[in-house]
Amino acid sequence: MSPNFRGIKENFVTTVKTISVVIPNFNHGKLVEKSIRSTFEQSSPPDEVIVIDDGSTDDSVKRLKKLAKEIPNLKLFLCKENRGALVAGMIGVKESKGDILFFRAADDILPYESIKLGREAFQKYPESQIAFGEILFFRDKITNGTVESLALSNETSFFSPTSLIELWKPDFNLPEPACFVKKSALLEQGGLLKEAKWYSGWLCFTSIALKHGITFIPEVLNTFRLDANSYGTTNLRNKVIQRKVLRFLINHVMNLEKDLKDKFIDSGAFSIFGEPLKNLLDEEKLTLPKNSNLLINNALPREYLGSGLPQYGIAGVIVRRLRELRQKIDFIKRINDPKIAIYGAGTQTLIILEIWKRLRLPKLSLVTVSETNAVNTFHNLSIVGINSLEEREIDLFILSSKSFELEMASKLDDLYPSTNRISFWVKELTCITEQP
Repeated sequence: MSPNFRGIKENFVTTVKTISVVIPNFNHGKLVEKSIRSTFEQSSPPDEVIVIDDGSTDDSVKRLKKLAKEIPNLKLFLCKENRGALVAGMIGVKESKGDILFFRAADDILPYESIKLGREAFQKYPESQIAFGEILFFRDKITNGTVESLALSNETSFFSPTSLIELWKPDFNLPEPACFVKKSALLEQGGLLKEAKWYSGWLCFTSIALKHGITFIPEVLNTFRLDANSYGTTNLRNKVIQRKVLRFLINHVMNLEKDLKDKFIDSGAFSIFGEPLKNLLDEEKLTLPKNSNLLINNALPREYLGSGLPQYGIAGVIVRRLRELRQKIDFIKRINDPKIAIYGAGTQTLIILEIWKRLRLPKLSLVTVSETNAVNTFHNLSIVGINSLEEREIDLFILSSKSFELEMASKLDDLYPSTNRISFWVKELTCITEQP
């Protein structure tokens, strides 16, 4: 046994319910070992860690078998063929012995105090069915990561369904990798539904939160490696599959018990799906359940940001990043009629437009997108295809998509490698060549 893992059983906290960590893995051989070690090398280690290898074709199995011999309380399950992260995750749920589940990705790193903070939250609020905290997004180095928080409180606090709905914002999204959830509550919702695909965790955890309330922990509980080829990001590019999944979410929620269905409507939780959902509701309203249109507002209300500069969710990330870059981007104020393009036309762009104005930065010029459609304006800004900017001189690009930021930066590397640009999630993608 490695000395790093001696005494784990003796250090268990017995005054709270047991915690099982579930880690599906597929071809993350180079990263999975570090992820697993960070799970065990905690100030208060979990009661068990269940790793499900989903038919990896790299050296994952070899590495995992070695770790299983070395680390106590590591349970390894090997699938002969790849069946997807959801199937692997539910195998972990079935095999788990813990009262509380914590889902991990095989390529992320768990902060040292995460399990301890989760234990303490359920010890403080034993009636809670789900607890969550902040999440740090990164590409290669955690030290360059971006923290996203819903900033519900300054200390660990429980919010009833009613108070949670009152606080809910259109860009709120429970960070699944930073959620501790009671196994009984997860099973009550049917587990991770395969039809919901990459939104299965969102559907399950949001349902639990709206039904039972939620405990918020104002600390970073997990990290998330941004990858252009990840399961969710890859499928978001496929509009046919995306629409099929959104259709399932609508049908599922609109057929829930009335109280929970009404809470989804009152919260506006579906607003995070933006234009794709609005288009689906408009174009297929005759085949969808009655009143499905109530799930989403027609537009992101400006007033939801409140007064001042918000610190929560996507809006908080944008505010903090622009403040960090304030001196570097001051060069645009010295340019007569600067050309500033926002790359992306979703919810994040709406938020940027409002915050940019509140910070009294120079007027934005246009919105550019990778794929154009019949719509040629976005909130009074012209929409121009990224490939049609050859004869336009852009002084600054603003990357406006958490899911596709890496992809957008790669596109700009090919087309406009010398143009200044701002990134919000992967800070390394920011390129400011002008001197402040």
